[in-house]
Parts: sequence; C-alpha cells; structure tokens
Amino acid sequence: MSRSSAAATRVRQAETAPSTDPASDPDLAAALRRLRKQTGLTQADLAYEAGVSTSFISQLERSSTDVTFSTLNRICMALGTTVGHLLSPPQPCGTILRKDSCRFLDYNGVDKWVLTRESMGDVDVCLFEFPPGSSTGLRTVTAMERTELWICQSGYLGAELGGAVHILRPGDSLDFASGQPNTIYNPGPERCQALLVIKNHDMGRAAPRAPRGPANRHGDTRREP
Repeated sequence: MSRSSAAATRVRQAETAPSTDPASDPDLAAALRRLRKQTGLTQADLAYEAGVSTSFISQLERSSTDVTFSTLNRICMALGTTVGHLLSPPQPCGTILRKDSCRFLDYNGVDKWVLTRESMGDVDVCLFEFPPGSSTGLRTVTAMERTELWICQSGYLGAELGGAVHILRPGDSLDFASGQPNTIYNPGPERCQALLVIKNHDMGRAAPRAPRGPANRHGDTRREP
C-alpha cells in the first residue's frame, strides 16, 4: 500500500469511528487552535501528522464535530502534548490578597502590612503608613544580603542613609543595599504611605552585622523584624 493510500485509510477510520468523547467543548477547540498556532503548524500540517483530513481539524477547532479519544491522542502527539495536559483546567491568572487579609505589624508606631506571597521567596513587599513625625527607628544591617527599594506613594518620606538625608515626594523612589544603618521616617504634616520592595540576593549567605548604634532624633535602635 502506498503512503498516500495508507494515510487516506487512517483518515477514513478516524472520521468514521464512533465518538467516545465529544469535542464540542469550546475550551477544547480553543486549546487545540492555540497550541497548533504556538507550534507553528497549519491545519494541513497537523492533519497530515495526525492522520486526519484538514477539514476535520478545521471542524474540531470550531467545535462543530466530535472526536474519538484515540484520534485526539494522535492529534496531541502531533502537537507535542498529552490529552491530560490539553484538557487540564485553566490555571488562575492571578491571586488577589486583600489588605485586611495581609499580616499586620505595629512597627515602632508605623503601620506595616506584609504583601509578600509564600511563593515569592527571594522578594519581600511591604506597605507602610507613617503617621506625621513617626519613624522606623535606626534599622541596622540584616543577616541577609539584599537590596531595598522604597517608593513614596503619598505625603513625604524621609530617609537617613550614610550620613545623607533624602526626602521623597509621591512617585519618587530610593534604593540602597541593606548593609548600612538607615532610618526611614515621615517629615511631613500628613500621613505618608510607602511601598518597600526587598530583593534577597543570597538566601544562604549572611552579611556582616554592623555594631548597634545609638538612637537618633527619629527613634530608637530597634532592628527591623
């Protein structure tokens, strides 16, 4: 039997076999169409590889025909996937964590919410609200090498760092390595809201700890938890 005759026989068998798994589900049709385009195959290419007709693939992608499990399995093999993976439920596009569900800390008179998810092992994200005149106190070197990024969202955010004083307005940001003592405070007459994003560079290597310094005019020498 020639190659073309064998292919035609397989096409007829696939398209005339009784259906055991209806494929009229739009999700299945959309998944097939999306995966075919991602692999760079035309409908004719996929039809040839799976041993069905081009019109059958077209109807399948429009949810206008049924398909047997064996034929669907061959189509999945041609696409480099499995039926189980193709029919798996869609993954959520994102997870919402409401503010009132976040871990809350009273941080030296400053309100702090931990926004980080458990899966974000190398990044920490926190929301701070500073009442007027409040401060974190002197924050000393942590036991982990990391970079901090402070983003002022409202009010004014002050930062004492390496002998310099920085004042941030809404939309301003400041980044620095955590290997130096610093104090973050609110120098303005209104509440200040700020985001802190921390990048943990080496989860296993400890940074040298600086000696505990005296309290300054903004707070005590308490380390950040």
